[in-house]
Amino acid sequence: MDKFSLLAANCLILTVFSVSFLTAFHDMKRERFWRTWVSGNLFLAAALFFYIFDAGLPEMLAFIVPNGLMIAALARYNQGAMQFNDRKVSYLRLLTPMGIMLATSLPAHISQNYALAYAVTNLMLAFLATATAAEYWSRRADGLSSRYGLAFSFMLMSASFALRVAQGIGAESNLLFGLTDEFLLSVHLMIALVFVTTSGAFSLSLAFERKSAEQLDAAHRDPLTGTFNRREFTLRLKELLQRPERGNFAVVQFDLDHFKSVNDRFGHGAGDEALQICTDIMQWHLREEDCLARVGGEEFAALMPEISHSEALEIAERIRTTIADTPLHFAPEDVRLTLSAGIYHGKGNGMDHKQLLKLADDGLYESKHAGRNRVSLTRSDALTIVEDDEWSGTPPALIKSSAPKAS
Repeated sequence: MDKFSLLAANCLILTVFSVSFLTAFHDMKRERFWRTWVSGNLFLAAALFFYIFDAGLPEMLAFIVPNGLMIAALARYNQGAMQFNDRKVSYLRLLTPMGIMLATSLPAHISQNYALAYAVTNLMLAFLATATAAEYWSRRADGLSSRYGLAFSFMLMSASFALRVAQGIGAESNLLFGLTDEFLLSVHLMIALVFVTTSGAFSLSLAFERKSAEQLDAAHRDPLTGTFNRREFTLRLKELLQRPERGNFAVVQFDLDHFKSVNDRFGHGAGDEALQICTDIMQWHLREEDCLARVGGEEFAALMPEISHSEALEIAERIRTTIADTPLHFAPEDVRLTLSAGIYHGKGNGMDHKQLLKLADDGLYESKHAGRNRVSLTRSDALTIVEDDEWSGTPPALIKSSAPKAS
């Protein structure tokens, strides 16, 4: 394909993806990266359009305008990647390369040798493409496979720009402005064609891949507190019980004491806020690998894999004391929430999830019966020693942590 055909094909594909991004943005206006991707595509399409008709432009403009638009396009792609990763956008990556290009363009125009400006411009474009690839690659832990495609697309473009840098540095004679029909240009434009196609496709794929993951995650969570729901908690507990080689784990049932009085006295809005406060406290003290779920109005459950009974009791006790000590800004100073908890600890040998939850619930009932604002630990693995002889198989028993009796 000749220069005109390759440039026109790139412009067409960029325009099609710009329309696709705008359509997606219309339905998802909170996602700012859509607009940034659109502007990146339009800047790049405009740059290629100017390259098509550069022969009719004044020499200085024929160099500055399309190259400036190219830098703006790659900078916008980089900003879009940062926005997608929920990072603060850096405009220095637009202003700095633009300033350097302008600073090198004037002496190039005076000397009629664009080799240095050509090499510097392509070096900055290679840097922006590499930075964008690194930005998508850096968050690959989220499991979105389209990130790999985008990282590859931008690294491919970076390699092409690097080749142009080498061409500028190694130019034996004065390098004139504009694009000349030559083999390396054809290779560069073919790579650009691959880039605009794959980057556009993978951008759409990545955005909708994340939206799908968010919707799937939302189906497993409580909409008010953001914790998992009962269904997800039950599934995780069942999965744990199906593991043949599992260590000791804990199931904790939490219940906020006299929570109905908060709604009655201060309103349901205050009750919702109190639930969120308590959820934050629970999440803060639980380990990263633990699963916290809201299983009822003011009832929560936590699954703690691979944990000793003393550590499980200590975590639950820290949650209890922190909630009891936390003031509620919508209530008088002397009003505090308290929490009761029951813990099952063991390996769950020979039991199903319902039996385990019943044992944790027995501990919660004992805490309530003993005056609330306390934690009780259930032990029930028949013929199993958890840590010492005190924990050998016996009928279900309860150990209550020390706590002041609720008034």
